[in-house]
Amino acid sequence: YLHDMRICQEYASINRKVMADIIVSNLFSKDLEEFPHFETVHNYINFKDNIIRKGSIAAYEGEKVLIPINMRDGSILAIGKGNPDWNYSAPHGAGRILSRTQAKEQLSLENFKDSMEGIYSTSVSERTLDESPLAYKPIEDIIDTIGETVDIVDIIKPIYNYKA
Repeated sequence: YLHDMRICQEYASINRKVMADIIVSNLFSKDLEEFPHFETVHNYINFKDNIIRKGSIAAYEGEKVLIPINMRDGSILAIGKGNPDWNYSAPHGAGRILSRTQAKEQLSLENFKDSMEGIYSTSVSERTLDESPLAYKPIEDIIDTIGETVDIVDIIKPIYNYKA
């Protein structure tokens, strides 16, 4: 199993790089290597230290991390502190306050559209209601919680959001 998991994780890493290469090449006619970039992964086995990270990402001292919040509020760009009390980890996202089913039952498309004001998206629909920013914990709650494990560098805001 672990052997196969290594192969899957490496394949996924190569796939992400190929997608990024294609996007950068088509948008800017440049190579990805000409831009500062790094990779961060959701739900994986960290073979370096044999930690299964489900709901978390590595946040070793000096390590760049990206914590996605939601499709409106963007992501937190941070640097890990390497806190052993946090298992050298940080959350891999904001986390839901509503399950996908609850979001589809309790949220309205009108509120979803209102919450996305200022962000261009062709993906705001009944089909993606479970991805509404209203289904996730507020960014302020995450910022208040993560100070022991990361230093926040920036909060990057989307101008366009697409859900496949």
